[in-house]
Amino acid sequence: PKNVFFGHVTTTLVGLFFLHLVPLPIFLIIPLAVGAGVGLMILFNVTHPPAGGNPIIVIIGSVSFDYLFSPVMIGSVIIIIFAILINRFLLNKNYPTKK
Repeated sequence: PKNVFFGHVTTTLVGLFFLHLVPLPIFLIIPLAVGAGVGLMILFNVTHPPAGGNPIIVIIGSVSFDYLFSPVMIGSVIIIIFAILINRFLLNKNYPTKK
């Protein structure tokens, strides 16, 4: 669950940073933002591969900082809740497991 939430938050923040603060053409901002986002996920040990696409969506969509709260944070929490419910009640698995 921490990888889902913090992976999406990290890459969205990176996308917002590059969109609003890096004055480069879009064809340079997108790969730099994706690379930085993936690098930070690895650095913070919150790697979630689907989150790697967030900077692309943020930059192409020219979203505002509100995008971080809704849909990113709210959507991540919904995904985690459904994952817990499905695993515990339908699949009879102990999720999330503690390491």
